[in-house]
Amino acid sequence: MRAAMAMLVAATMLAACSGIEPEVTVPDLAPDAVVADWLVALDGLDLAALAAMTTPENVALIAGAENGFTTEQMAAILDDGLPSATARSYWTTFRGGFSALLGTPIADIQVSGVGRFAVDDREFAAVGIQVDDAGTEILVAATDAGWRVDLVATVGPALAVQIRRLVAQIVDEGDDAVARRYARTAATSLGAALARDPENRALDLEVEAIEDLPVDLSG
Repeated sequence: MRAAMAMLVAATMLAACSGIEPEVTVPDLAPDAVVADWLVALDGLDLAALAAMTTPENVALIAGAENGFTTEQMAAILDDGLPSATARSYWTTFRGGFSALLGTPIADIQVSGVGRFAVDDREFAAVGIQVDDAGTEILVAATDAGWRVDLVATVGPALAVQIRRLVAQIVDEGDDAVARRYARTAATSLGAALARDPENRALDLEVEAIEDLPVDLSG
């Protein structure tokens, strides 16, 4: 089901430009509470809250892989986040696809359980969501600022080839620090998805290819 959600949402993301949303502060919540609040923000298209509940490099890898962002655009997103028009277009499409997949309004989706796991030195949690007999899971990652929804881990497997190509482009063209940040995020988050679906050989190969890129993934 999670893979189906990934294909549905990723296939319909849009790009635009201009404007930056104000920042908001997210309290340090448990993984299930973060997902519950993220669902509320998604339902209301609260762009500032959605930005605060994710990380810029994580969202940029999904949006950039789908929409062919340049290396310069990817670098700018690390400093400024997605432009508000791009963010609104992306989250509007994501909300519609997510609701259609589960066959219910976002407001009716219930959090149904949490399972924690680790990938290398990074802690993740798989938060189940449920509507009647339909369900999927949202993967969240532990960060210095608390738990954040990890879109690459959640919907990235359907875009793994595009993500790997985008990261390779950034490694080839971009600043070393920018390349390292994106490559590390892609490898770790897709690695978390692989931990939930260890028989996914295609995903495994893409993670290996990212790890083999000429960039330092440590630190």
